Amino acid sequence: MDSDPDGRSAAAAPRGERPEVLLAAGKTRLAFAWIGDRWEHRVTIDGRLVARSVESAACGEDPRWPASPVLVELSPLMVGGRPAILAVGLAGRSHFSASVVPAPDLSDTLLFEIACRLQEVPLRLVSTYAAGDGFVRVAPANPVTRLPGTAEWAYTIGPEGIRPRGPSVDPETR
Repeated sequence: MDSDPDGRSAAAAPRGERPEVLLAAGKTRLAFAWIGDRWEHRVTIDGRLVARSVESAACGEDPRWPASPVLVELSPLMVGGRPAILAVGLAGRSHFSASVVPAPDLSDTLLFEIACRLQEVPLRLVSTYAAGDGFVRVAPANPVTRLPGTAEWAYTIGPEGIRPRGPSVDPETR
């Protein structure tokens, strides 16, 4: 598929379908694809798949607490002259938002920042990826103690793998 200089999709989708949304950070590429009722994504480095988001439909678990944030609206845009993707969605009574940008301090790396506005105590709140021979989960380290409340977590995906970003996240690898 062709893309513009910012790595976003330039090809038109057939009627009724949504085109892939692309973002690049050097040799690392992010592709969002509309699957079923939400955007799923995969990350490649030099064309090799390194991470694929895992969604609740794939896990067969409680749809109110999916395996990854449910993203149903996506907007590629420029922020300060740099490409970014902003996304929102919901599951149950919880609202998700996400931003993805090339990491400002790491080459060939993407920065994901996720937030979830909670109305009830979550059974699970994570971003889950199929990576290598297993799964990597990144979650807020500090639980929300007052409702309604907002949980936040951030991580990078690049040549160093999937890494938590800042003190508010805690990776769990299985």
